[in-house]
Amino acid sequence: MLGLTLLAVLKGGDIIVDKEGLRKDLLAWRLKEVRALAEEYDKVFKVLLELLNDENPHVRANVVQVLIDMLSEGKLDGERKKLALDAVLGLVKDDDERVALKALEFINALLETGELTDEEYERVTEALKDVVKSGMPVLGEYAAEGLGKLGAKVAKIAYKIIRWLFSLIGSSKKREVQSAAITALTEMAMKTDDRKVLNEVFDGIADLLAHPDPYVVERALYSIERMLSREKDISTRNKLKAITRIKELKGDVKLGVKASQVLEKLEKSAVTSEELVSETEAKKRLEISQYSIDDIERLLDAGKTEIVAEMAKLDPEVMDRVLGMLESDDYSRRMDALWIVARLTSHLTPSDAYRILPVLGDFLKSKNPWARETAARVLADIYALYPGTSKFFSSLLDTLLKSGKERDVEGALELMARLSDRLPSREMLSGMLKLVLKLLDDDRTRGVTLRVIAREAQKLLDLDTEDLFALEDKLKEIYGKDGGKYDQIIAGLVDVIDDILKMRRQGIVPTSG
Repeated sequence: MLGLTLLAVLKGGDIIVDKEGLRKDLLAWRLKEVRALAEEYDKVFKVLLELLNDENPHVRANVVQVLIDMLSEGKLDGERKKLALDAVLGLVKDDDERVALKALEFINALLETGELTDEEYERVTEALKDVVKSGMPVLGEYAAEGLGKLGAKVAKIAYKIIRWLFSLIGSSKKREVQSAAITALTEMAMKTDDRKVLNEVFDGIADLLAHPDPYVVERALYSIERMLSREKDISTRNKLKAITRIKELKGDVKLGVKASQVLEKLEKSAVTSEELVSETEAKKRLEISQYSIDDIERLLDAGKTEIVAEMAKLDPEVMDRVLGMLESDDYSRRMDALWIVARLTSHLTPSDAYRILPVLGDFLKSKNPWARETAARVLADIYALYPGTSKFFSSLLDTLLKSGKERDVEGALELMARLSDRLPSREMLSGMLKLVLKLLDDDRTRGVTLRVIAREAQKLLDLDTEDLFALEDKLKEIYGKDGGKYDQIIAGLVDVIDDILKMRRQGIVPTSG
């Protein structure tokens, strides 16, 4: 039952608002009821805004959620919208991360309406820039999404934002800042109706392909791949420039595969005459143009997942529908959605990525090996794209490994392997090895751990010599346990390690690290 928010309705229709009652309703999550009153009575709305200064972060966050809901229902306009923006803008720097995140969600939703004054756009721009520049995980990525939307809406602000973001990438050494800046630029390019803005971003991103930091280069590759879904709006000059830059990356050990994939798409799109487009490509474009969001179910039933994937690249509503299918009660729909998402990771906005993290984590426990492996690959890609997800990954791995369940542990090890593929480092490999050694000591997890090590034996080449000796010693220590059930796998792994160590002594393979 709603608290005593309205103490009395006086003669003439005036009301007295019980602020403490409203506060209790917010803490009790009676948000729908609070929203209804705020929509009907201006006094309730104003008291609601006052509670944005409440000492309890749950109250502040829930007030912002009410405002988000009002905005989505079209119940926040005119003077109310102005008052709400004024009150919420300062919360992007709130000490409580959840409150700051809610404030950014509100601003991003508000930017979708595109109905702010020039002065309000400027204030929002400065607030979002401050968050991006701070390098705060999660918050920086949501702020970047907002900057992208803002630049796409207001062309005269766009160029200032673009120059500032590229300058930030050049001056900052923090990956969280560089990542957020590239996210903002990519979002702007994808959402703008102005071809000049799109090409300004594409041109600058192509220059980043020559950046000295491999991480920035990789993010630039993903950005270009995503922008190619708007290939018709990208100038031939920009495409040729990107082709030249990417050809220089094909020999790169870490980036070569992705560079080749993007290069192939670029070279196809660089064809200047429609008559030269292949017959297959022309048919594909024509086929995609014939469908709408209402055709998704029918297309998936017909096995045309590739067409749905292409539609999702171009239409945020289709992408939203596909992401929702990851939680469908229909198993085949979940698998369809996972297949599509795995091919569109670079097209995920920060909001998209954070939304699907929990369900992807659940896929790691699947009986289906393909689902586990695919989910692990997508999760690793998301981690590389959005470093702010690191807390989620730490929590997920901790939960899976502590459960002791074979399938959970296998999912965790699969994810660890894919993370090391995407962001290889000596520190990461050494940290993973410490976890593996503990798992080998545990009777519950020894078997599955050995099977995964055998499956990922190629990665032993990446371990430094000290770590190889540590793993070999542990394998010899557990040899004969479990009635010799795993001795064949153990012996095979020991032989592989001995061969690697021998080749290193002979200089045949380099010492890792």
